[in-house]
Amino acid sequence: MPKFLTKEYRVSSFIDSGNMPTLSADREEKSFASTITDYEGLYINYGYRETSYPYTQQNLYSEEKETDVRVAVLENAYLYAEFLVDFGGRLWKLYDKKKQKDIIYTNDVIRFRNLAIRNAWFSGGVEWNCGIIGHSPFTCSAMYCAKVTGKSGEDVLRFYEFERVRSIFYQIDFWLDKNRLMTQVRITNPNDKVVPMYWWSNMATPEYEGGRVIVNAQSAYNNSDGLGVKKSSIPNDKGVDVSYPQNIPSTIDYFYRIPDESNKFIANVDKNGYGLLQFSSNRLKGRKLFSWGHLTGSDNWQNLLTDKAGYYVEIQAGLGRTQYECIPMPPKTSYCFSECYTLADLSGMDINAPYDEMINAVNNQINSIHSSKEMDALTEKNEQDISLLKGKVIYKGSGFGYLYNAMTSNAPKHLEFSNEADSQGFLNLYENGYISGNISFAFGDEIETLINDHIDEPDWQICYQKSLMLYDRRDFADAKKYCEKSFAFDNNLYQNHLYAHILYQLKDGNFTYFAKKAVEKGKDNYSLCESLIILLLNAEEYQTVIDCFGLMDEKIKSMPRLKMYLSKAYFEVGNAFQAEEILTSNGGLKLLDFREGDRFLDRLYRKIRTALYGENYKDIVVPKQFDFIVSDFKTD
Repeated sequence: MPKFLTKEYRVSSFIDSGNMPTLSADREEKSFASTITDYEGLYINYGYRETSYPYTQQNLYSEEKETDVRVAVLENAYLYAEFLVDFGGRLWKLYDKKKQKDIIYTNDVIRFRNLAIRNAWFSGGVEWNCGIIGHSPFTCSAMYCAKVTGKSGEDVLRFYEFERVRSIFYQIDFWLDKNRLMTQVRITNPNDKVVPMYWWSNMATPEYEGGRVIVNAQSAYNNSDGLGVKKSSIPNDKGVDVSYPQNIPSTIDYFYRIPDESNKFIANVDKNGYGLLQFSSNRLKGRKLFSWGHLTGSDNWQNLLTDKAGYYVEIQAGLGRTQYECIPMPPKTSYCFSECYTLADLSGMDINAPYDEMINAVNNQINSIHSSKEMDALTEKNEQDISLLKGKVIYKGSGFGYLYNAMTSNAPKHLEFSNEADSQGFLNLYENGYISGNISFAFGDEIETLINDHIDEPDWQICYQKSLMLYDRRDFADAKKYCEKSFAFDNNLYQNHLYAHILYQLKDGNFTYFAKKAVEKGKDNYSLCESLIILLLNAEEYQTVIDCFGLMDEKIKSMPRLKMYLSKAYFEVGNAFQAEEILTSNGGLKLLDFREGDRFLDRLYRKIRTALYGENYKDIVVPKQFDFIVSDFKTD
């Protein structure tokens, strides 16, 4: 059976950032562009979410320190597989005991950086992403964990949860079959409507010296220039053989177009032909290669994410063909698919052989185990023999699955959920007619119906929660109405924070008054202060940014991201000297949560140098600690 223990790892730790809802500060809804006139069956932009709401941001964390981490282990004579219980069930280590080889990239730190929809993310292992684009909401959170005995005696490790945005249940079952780690995923849409569905298994693998990524495709989608989704040839893109990750110049995602009748696989092997081979049943039709590239900013990102574990690339497998889309999942439906993770063994091959020969060699290894068609049949069998069996819960997750099931009785019967503090307020509303306990944020038709049924109760939070839901779908006029109604019962930081955003969206200049009022009330709440500063910067209310900064607690003022925003505000009001001082004093700002693709700091530094010293904007050498640009189009 699976073993459950603790191991000591160096792990970033969360600092309380304030329990605030995530609100978009953009007046125009963002979307992915495409230069493909015929979408070729893609669902570009379908299911895209602007923010992590109802999940809060995990946006304040410290550098790593030695910490006891809960892990689950599957082990036999061939493999050792280790999973991180408190981090979305991530497969952290997969080791072939016979060949004495690591199969995946295991980082030497669990170091949070701002790369996910909730902010915090870390590199290494295999991450399981379900529901929404932008990494799993549970990437840095615990899920339910159980052990199961399969009908044929399999020792099964299970992780499962309820995903609030889509109101769906999902589970991942793992077991060992000789030198193979087998997984079976089951996603259940219990609703009476179609929901956008997203799944990607994200596998970190070393960027091998002379290594090669092999996938059965002649073309791929990418957005390399930022102008829209387009198609490129594989393995040669613009004269570069991108099957060798070390050849890739700048950050890029390649989403491979795999023929429907082909085995669904991806492999990354070293110069000796060993590495990770992942293959699956046919439902998991998408495959992707992500590379940071090899610009200065690319190297900075790689070094930012690890201590001494070296560079990595990601190979991935998904339900859709790209990550610019979800796929429509019919009502009252379950999706099941199987994956196999094993050591790729192409040791008898010349790694530099023609690409088609490499594809054939991988297909030969797969067909000696199970073709994708055979995996389809195994998936059906495993659903009855493993997926639908009830397990013994070892660790608990969130309470929202329990809440949803209390309201609908729609949870899968074999999955056990518990009443937890994070959903207690809404459970009290359902059972007793009032919200109590710590504030949290729910989502979905059932929750909104519950709110509507109690909308006239004298409780600020009921109208406030209704206003949040309306804001999320950009119905700002009605959001304003319900937020104002909530003010009849209280006047707190949550209401002022939301009302400032609503007025901004409605182009009402009074939003600055409520932004300052919210900061006064929440001067020790990092998430509140950060979101309102972003709002004010968007509105070009730079003096108000400076005024609000003065209202914050000293601890909040010291946060590097807020100091970066303050530097921007001082620059825009004409004080470039103060702006430079903020950025460069005491060795310069060190942002732990720099955002991938964000040019804010690069642009700000260049503008300051141009204003103070007359330097040419495009010729300015940005200090390494500020340089995280990972594309060829470096400057404006």
